[in-house]
Amino acid sequence: MEPITKKDLTDALIEFYGELIEPQFNKIGQKLEEHDKKFADLSDHFDQIYQRLDRLETEYYTITIALQRIEERLDRVEGQLGRMEGKLDKEIALKERLEKEITDLKQRVFILQSRIEELENNLKTIS
Repeated sequence: MEPITKKDLTDALIEFYGELIEPQFNKIGQKLEEHDKKFADLSDHFDQIYQRLDRLETEYYTITIALQRIEERLDRVEGQLGRMEGKLDKEIALKERLEKEITDLKQRVFILQSRIEELENNLKTIS
């Protein structure tokens, strides 16, 4: 058997690398490229989700502020309505009082007319 030379060892290592290691590294490189592409796709997808969430958050704050304004306006309207109800109650009470007074006055007028007729009849009988 002849001794192994440096060239023989180098050739054997180059052949070993070319047949076994290099194809494995190429496969690993391809897989890394595939994973990089998938990761880039996922990253783009997450970016889109974050943009949508940002828009939704902006809309949420806009809606919240609008709702606060509506609630404040509703509170003012309820206050105005309460004051109007108070005024209406006073007007109704006044109307009822005036109607009662009118009824009383009509009754008094009727009594006075009856009395006048009675007095006229008495005058006629005296004269």
